Parts: sequence; structure tokens; C-alpha cells
Amino acid sequence: MEKEKKQVLLQECLKYFKERSVYRKLFEKMKEKYESLGRIGGKVVLTGLSPVDKMQLGGFLQKDYTENKSVTISAEVFEACLSTSKFAGISLEELLKAYFDRELVVKKEERKKENEKKDLFFKHILDECEGRYSAQWLQNTLEEHTKGYEILIQKYNSEPEKLYGILKTVLSVAENVLTEREKNLIVQKELLAVFAAKTTGDPHYFDRGTTAEKLLLAVLSTYLAEEKDEELSVSERQNQIFYRAGILKDDLSNDTLVYGIHAWKQDGRLHEGIEGFLHEKEPIRLTLRTIGNLKCVCAEQKNIYVFENPSVFAVFVKKYPKCSAICVNGQPRLAVLVLLDFLKEEHIFYYNGDFDPEGLLIAQRLKERYEKSCYLWKYETKWYKKYLSNVELSEARIKKLEKVYLPELQELKVCMQEKKKAAYQETMLDILELSL
Repeated sequence: MEKEKKQVLLQECLKYFKERSVYRKLFEKMKEKYESLGRIGGKVVLTGLSPVDKMQLGGFLQKDYTENKSVTISAEVFEACLSTSKFAGISLEELLKAYFDRELVVKKEERKKENEKKDLFFKHILDECEGRYSAQWLQNTLEEHTKGYEILIQKYNSEPEKLYGILKTVLSVAENVLTEREKNLIVQKELLAVFAAKTTGDPHYFDRGTTAEKLLLAVLSTYLAEEKDEELSVSERQNQIFYRAGILKDDLSNDTLVYGIHAWKQDGRLHEGIEGFLHEKEPIRLTLRTIGNLKCVCAEQKNIYVFENPSVFAVFVKKYPKCSAICVNGQPRLAVLVLLDFLKEEHIFYYNGDFDPEGLLIAQRLKERYEKSCYLWKYETKWYKKYLSNVELSEARIKKLEKVYLPELQELKVCMQEKKKAAYQETMLDILELSL
């Protein structure tokens, strides 16, 4: 009987508060506070109340809120008013549960359950990982929140089932690639689409921007990234990582102009195409695909002249047909760096580029990468002053000079900061002479 009476009282209580719209706002806030604290307690603040809202609150709480811009109500005060009203015997917690017609859930408990569910999800994948590379990467990424963690969590929150399949595939593919590389089994470089088709059956599986591509890059970067990669652009850094894994990510548009070199294929045979251009004394445009599948490269001469701009490269090789030369064509792409890596042990690079902020940064980057194998050619203040153009450098470009820290470029840097003008390779052709 008592239970039935309380149920009737509870219904009357609900009817009272549901007829007064302001209590929806109040109870929503109190429910949030409960979920946050894990108990009935604390204070809530109501703003933007109408005169009717204030009158409805004041009627139950026995307080005049007419002049208040905001109203602060504590759970303790509300429960006290509830206990002295005609609804005595109904607790605030019971009222909230009945009002929202569901159990009140503590957010801490909710988060705990979700975290346990997430941990179990990744544990299943870890248990199925076959190989030390993939398991080590996933374990470390989950514990240390390293590269790839945000991708995993974002995809888990939106499409956990899809992530399960992608992650298992990526870890398996990465394990095979890294194991083959460790055993020196990667001989022929493969196009990314061909690699994807061979390993997953879908040539677009690792297309740019896909979750699979991002995760594969994250795994490979952990094991194949090198300190010198930090000087590269994001795109070139990615290309470099994939290249070390035997994958050509951008093979045809990634190229370089070359003159005066010999090259041999993986099977030891001379590359007849490159040799033909050498014989005809003509420059050749080598793609990353071609360079990536070479075994050995050497130049006609000990000194190799490396130019920033194609026009200067073209004039120089025509003037000195016995030279060996390479064109960087702006920021060095992977094709350029791979070719220079082939040549650095047996040759000296004479690098010459524009005297502007971007040009000095390219020179610095190449000098740091190739150290004693790279000589910054004609990088002297006297030449900068002699060939100074009328091209004014903007403040944004001048600011880039702050990143130039190589000692041998400091005098030129300071002078450029003072003059605020550029000097270009094309005007310096008369001082670019062959030195055999």
C-alpha cells in the first residue's frame, strides 16, 4: 500500500513540475551535475529566464527572483524545499529519474566502460598480430600516443568495424615490407597502385588521404624515418619513407634533369637509354621510377655541377659538353636526392643557386645533407653585390632568412637583410666556369 501511495505521490510531483517549463531547464542542469559528480549535489546556474520562469521557480523555492539576471540553485536547497512540500518523501534523485524516465548515468562510469570496450577492441587486434614490427608499433602507439594514434581513435569512434579490417590489413602489409627490407629482399621498386593491388587486391587501397595510407605511413615512418628527413617538405618526406620501403609514391612527376652520367640496372647491365643521351651529349629527364630501379650511377667527371634553375643548367652543359650536371629545379624533390645519394661517395657537388632567401635555404639543406661532398659554389658576398637585381624582397621573404644558420652563409645572409634585394643565377653565367 505504501508503495502504491508513493507512486501516486510521484506522479503528482511529476505533473506539477512538467506543467512548469522552467523546471526542464533546471532538471537538465541538475542531471548533468549528477553525471559529473556521481551524486546529487553542487549548484547550477540558470540564465536568460523570463518573468514567468522566475515566478515558477520562486513559487516552489519560496524566494523572489524577479530582479535576478541569473538564478543559482543548489541541490541541497532544492531537496530541502522538496522535503517540506506536499511531495515530502520523494527525493531529488527519484524525481530526476522519473522526470527523464531513465536511470542517471555517471559519466565517469560511462567513460570507464567505453575505455574498457576500446581496450578490448585493440587487444583483439594485438592478439592477432603476427610479427614483431606490427605488434610493437601498435602497442607503443596506444601507450605513448605517438604518430598514428589520433587516426586510430578518430576512426574507432566513427567506424570501429571498418577500422578493424583496415588496421589488420595495414599491419600485415607493413610487417611483410619491413621483414623483406631487413632481409634485403626488396630489389625492384613498385608503383604504389601496383603494390596495393598485389598486397590487398585493390589498387586504390593506399590512395592519398585514405585511412589505410595514413596508417601505413605511420608504421613505416616509425622504422624507416631518418633525422635528415626533417629538412624535407611533408610530401617529400612521405615519398622518401615509401621509397625506402620499395614503394614509388609519385614516380613520373617526380623527376630531375641530368647530364653526363652512366647508370647500371639491377641486373648489372648498362642502362642503354641513359648511355644514349650521354653519347649524344644531351640532357635527360630521369623520373623517380627510373632512378629507383638503378643499381649504380657514376658521372663522367669527379665534379658534378648542381644548379637550382633549368635555364642555367641548359646554358652550362651546352658551354661545357664534357661536364656532368644535375638540375634541382627549385626545392629538391626525392628524385634529385636519390640520385645525389647514389653519387655522393665518389663525387663532389658544386652547387649554385639564386641569391634570395629561398635559394639560401636550398643551399643550406643540400650542404647539411651532403656535408663534405657538397661545395657551395660562388656563395660570396662580392658576387651578390655585383649581380644585385632591382627585385625587392618582401618582409615575409626577408623573415625566412632567420632560418639560415649555416656559418658559411652568414655574411651573405646579413648583406641580404641589409640590401633587401635578390640576385639571380641567370645573371651570373659569366662567373660559372668549369673546374676539372
